[in-house]
Amino acid sequence: MGATSRFGLRYPELTDAPNGPAQLQTLAGDADTWLSRAFRCTSSTRPTGVPDDFIIRESDTGNLYVWTGSAWQQISGAVSGGGGGGGGGAIGTVSATYTATSAQPIPNNVDTTVAFGVDAVTSSEVAKSTSGAGHKFTLGQTRLWTVTATVRFTENGTGGRAVDIRSGSTILAKMGSQSSATNPYTVNLACTRKLTAGAQISVVAWQNSGGSLAFDPGSGNTVHIDIAGI
Repeated sequence: MGATSRFGLRYPELTDAPNGPAQLQTLAGDADTWLSRAFRCTSSTRPTGVPDDFIIRESDTGNLYVWTGSAWQQISGAVSGGGGGGGGGAIGTVSATYTATSAQPIPNNVDTTVAFGVDAVTSSEVAKSTSGAGHKFTLGQTRLWTVTATVRFTENGTGGRAVDIRSGSTILAKMGSQSSATNPYTVNLACTRKLTAGAQISVVAWQNSGGSLAFDPGSGNTVHIDIAGI
């Protein structure tokens, strides 16, 4: 007997002996195992060429998605974890962390996108790409997102400092100082917003010490961004 490529539904071929009732029973049994089930895959092996409203469940994330005709849209309330019995699983979450270990220079009086060159923790739902001198992060899901960022300037007693978290051109959080002490200046920012799939997150720094001023990354401990979808 032949079988369909995606669901493995068996059907009689011309070379099979005629037996309508048995062959239809085989097909019905195969179909019965798929009724009221989502198609199982992983976040990196999502099927292609599917019709609108096709539903999948990712075995590595536990998330449910439906194909809208142009994109995979997460189904709210998907439960993480696969297989096994016992109690209910936790709501699926997303987590990503990026750090910097090099001392990025920030030009005088110019908004500069911060670079996070080290991928400490990655997620298929957070895509990093270059943006000017730094990086931006494109979110793959519509959900409640928490973004925290830490940036530390090296010691310089002249001028002011400012850092903000942005979604596109919208400022989500901002912190600054009009005058800096002689100690290194550290900014800690955090925000929680419902953001849609495709939103682009970046951290932008500014200073006017009169010349270029570098970050003090502290081996990634004092320049980093943490993105969590909850």
